[in-house]
Amino acid sequence: MIESECLAYAAESANEVCGLIIDGNRLWRCANEHPDPGRNFRIGETDWLKAEAAGEITAVFHSHPEPKLVLSTADRTAQLATGIEWWLASGGKLRKLLPRPHLLGRRFEHGLMDCYTLFRDAYHLCGIDLPDFERTKGWWVRGENLYLKNMASNGFHEVGFEAIQPGDVIIRRAFPECDPCHAMIWLGDNIVLHHEVHGRLSRREPLRQIHVPLIHSIWRHEQCSSLDLRGIYDDFKSKTL
Repeated sequence: MIESECLAYAAESANEVCGLIIDGNRLWRCANEHPDPGRNFRIGETDWLKAEAAGEITAVFHSHPEPKLVLSTADRTAQLATGIEWWLASGGKLRKLLPRPHLLGRRFEHGLMDCYTLFRDAYHLCGIDLPDFERTKGWWVRGENLYLKNMASNGFHEVGFEAIQPGDVIIRRAFPECDPCHAMIWLGDNIVLHHEVHGRLSRREPLRQIHVPLIHSIWRHEQCSSLDLRGIYDDFKSKTL
């Protein structure tokens, strides 16, 4: 399988190796032309053009010699420039990362670019994949409880606020009379990442005291040990480049 071939290729070198995935099922090995190949990679124009002539480039592949199965700051910048999947090998594992938009500065569009989209995309960048689900406007006042119905079924369990740790998800109400309908990722030091309402960009900010009484519950994923928050922080840094 191509995944096994990618992992074997990564194991051949103490530097970052790189290549291009052709038609989703073929690895085109490329030379790493970066001057610091132990920590970075660069695919030259000649390799890229040869790969394009061989078929459709559907993903970029590279490895991290150090144990880091999330994209670096430079990786995120380059991934969004290519607009395609990036496959990453590290520590004998392979992850396929979609070109999700930067986490900060998103414009709100319910059901497409909202608080759940941000939550799902942040987890994807950090190593845990969550499904999407249909949500129509007003579900939070119709008793549909989409968050509460989906959290446990997707590997989350509830924890107390006194035990909260970075990466946990806060579910709160928008106002006292509605269902819990808003997700915030706790980053520690009283900082949350969230995307609140139409007209507000996605952002990180201190947890506001006015929102504390609206908190319904705190949730932690069963694979929380696999959640590498460097995926979030490197995305933040790449946004400013």
